[in-house]
Amino acid sequence: MLVLVGAFFQTHIFWSKNVKKTVINKRFALALAQLKPNVMWNRTPMNSPLILRASSILAGLTITLLLAGWIVPFIQFSSASQFDFWLVWLLCMIILALPFSLLEIALAKRSKANPLPALLVLTREADAKPAWRITGWLAAAVMSLVSGGLLYQSASMVFEGLGHRPAELMGYLSIGLILAGVALSFVPRAILILVASIAAIIATILSFVQMGVGHWQWTAFSLQEWAWAVSLALIATGLGYGMYWQLNASQSVEKASKTALPIWTGQLAGGVMIAMVQGFHGTHTLWLYGIALLAGAAFLISLLREQLQARGLSMVLQWLFVLLGLLLWLVPMQPVLTTLTVILALVVCLLYAIFSGWMMKISHLRKALNFDQEVVYNLWRIAVRVVIPVAIVVAIMGLILGLVLPA
Repeated sequence: MLVLVGAFFQTHIFWSKNVKKTVINKRFALALAQLKPNVMWNRTPMNSPLILRASSILAGLTITLLLAGWIVPFIQFSSASQFDFWLVWLLCMIILALPFSLLEIALAKRSKANPLPALLVLTREADAKPAWRITGWLAAAVMSLVSGGLLYQSASMVFEGLGHRPAELMGYLSIGLILAGVALSFVPRAILILVASIAAIIATILSFVQMGVGHWQWTAFSLQEWAWAVSLALIATGLGYGMYWQLNASQSVEKASKTALPIWTGQLAGGVMIAMVQGFHGTHTLWLYGIALLAGAAFLISLLREQLQARGLSMVLQWLFVLLGLLLWLVPMQPVLTTLTVILALVVCLLYAIFSGWMMKISHLRKALNFDQEVVYNLWRIAVRVVIPVAIVVAIMGLILGLVLPA
């Protein structure tokens, strides 16, 4: 009996101490939880929602300046100072780029994850075949190729700034800038996009001051011009390969338009600036634009590595995936590779439009978009289901004809 009583008191004392300890621990944890938002524990300043949103808006302008500046020199015709071409581009920005921007932000809001892992969930929710998940991998491949294209264009700018001599320097510059782009991808993305923005905007202004507005004129419109107008509206604005999706995956916004419209405005401004500039000339302008291209490529490489890591790839496979797209630009076929990259990017946009418009459940994207009026949603749905796919198919036909039958 004494043994039982002693055991009872010992158990009671042990239980009381643990209860008090548990209560103290809970109070301490509650105090930490209240303190955490103030000191921003476990959250670096570069990953705060404000910085992410600002960087995504700034990316709309900057990425357009960089990608359009990279693509335009490889167009098989001269798009400079052509009223018809740039008016069609403006039309494509309204009927193609704006709905697709809303689509990308809606997918980010719906999935709350990076594109590669998000497609696992989205295809499961839509009861779609797993084959649709290849779209995310194609988008990642496009991001790698685009990064390589920006680095090659950066080497071209530096080489031109040096007066195109010595001739063998171009190869060394290309390799050196690939290594520099990979190294800079470890720099915080907010810094990269800020450097790219400042350098690209200054270079564009300097080029405009040097060259002026040029002599604008009307020309005969062709299928190839439609193809490149669509490409500049979608691909040169950074749409399709999940950049804006990734930057806004963690943002909690009530309406997709609150994020998509400022980004689209930045894209529109960037395209107008490229339209007004007659190429980049002058040593200082070329060097500044080369720096902007380098920082922009590092920005995309950083995003790509994050996507691959979120998908669960090993470090070796991550770098193999990234470097393959970068090193491919060392092959002396850059004009063809640029067109093929644009075609692949358009295919990705086409797949996303078909999947979102025809495979996903209507209620999913309707809730993510959260439009005030039903008519706006219906117009957006028509654009995604019909207008964008048809425009992309015609554009791909024009690009392929441009490769087979160059002007």
